[in-house]
Amino acid sequence: MAILGFLLIVLDGFDGVTLGLVIPTLEIEWGVDASAFTLPLVLTGIGTAVGYSGSGWASARFGRRRVILWGTTLFAIGSAWTAVVTTIPPLSVARLLTGVGLGVIVPPAASLAADNGPPRRRELITVLVSLGLAVGPTIGGILAGPLIGSYGWRSVLWVGTLLPVLLLPVLWWGMREPADDRRPPSEPAQAAFRFLFTRDRRSATLLLWAVFLLVVATIGVITTWAPVLVADYGLSPTEAPMGIAAFGFGGMLGGAVLVLLTTRFRAINVVASTTMLGALILFVAARAPLTHTGLLIALCGIGMCLIATANGSMAVAMSTYPGPLRTTGVGWAVALGRVGGVIGPAYAGALAAMRVSSRDIVLYTCVLMTAAALLNIVLAVRIRRRPEATEAR
Repeated sequence: MAILGFLLIVLDGFDGVTLGLVIPTLEIEWGVDASAFTLPLVLTGIGTAVGYSGSGWASARFGRRRVILWGTTLFAIGSAWTAVVTTIPPLSVARLLTGVGLGVIVPPAASLAADNGPPRRRELITVLVSLGLAVGPTIGGILAGPLIGSYGWRSVLWVGTLLPVLLLPVLWWGMREPADDRRPPSEPAQAAFRFLFTRDRRSATLLLWAVFLLVVATIGVITTWAPVLVADYGLSPTEAPMGIAAFGFGGMLGGAVLVLLTTRFRAINVVASTTMLGALILFVAARAPLTHTGLLIALCGIGMCLIATANGSMAVAMSTYPGPLRTTGVGWAVALGRVGGVIGPAYAGALAAMRVSSRDIVLYTCVLMTAAALLNIVLAVRIRRRPEATEAR
């Protein structure tokens, strides 16, 4: 189950960067400015937010396995549609559809993986599964340049279609939901959301939501606009995807470090540290005179901190809620993150439309990460004071 959950989250990470990877090529081929792609980028985030927020209800109503299979099918259809469009409006609708399919599968996939492991290893399993968030963008960044150069921009999106199609039969055969983990029929699915705000969970829930929103907004800026931003730093359009690859490689490194640290320290303490370090690296990237190599190293460091923070935050959310609430709790936390995924690209797109320099866009993005760091410190204090209220038993 952990492997299947990991593969599903790889798809989420891969799809999250595909449109950003092809924007520099589409600017030339379609004759439009990069800011014109703000709408499809924003609608992708809206779709995933809808999917995430509805995943808890859908999983309770139909079962997590069915939701994952349906969502994977919807994602494949949306990716195929994206690959054949020729203008911005249908591209926007296709990305909305793709986002819904992706969003609805990730929380049940992560919770199934965690529930099939020993409770004491739940945070570690979640961290390992969430490494897909880093692996996906890395694969996209490595493949995009050669694919675009040899077969055109549509080939990147056809790869994004082929992957879920190949994964569907594996999911059908290998994914099983534990019988004792299903919601009792007497417990209405709609009631689960209410339980996120009981007195002992309210503050942790709100802090988690805010952290997810800010961190994913920052990730959204970097992953969707990195090819454009690094081109402004001086890289050529064919070299620009290496910025995403550097970010993704850093994310894998951050995930590996997170795995090691969470075996010794609580996930929230690790996350608070990586958030602060990420804010510092963003500030350096915005203000230091970087060479091309220095820029790629900075993106690697940013990816390390951002993905470690996102993965660690998912582990914190997973351990915050008991079994019956886990899919709903994680789903809503990540849904708020996807709201940030809408805000981030829109924020950067608005700045780009106003001709704000790439360095200043990075600097303004640093503000988001700094706010997340402060909130993580508050959350860490909250968890230390009342561990019994924030750890799943």
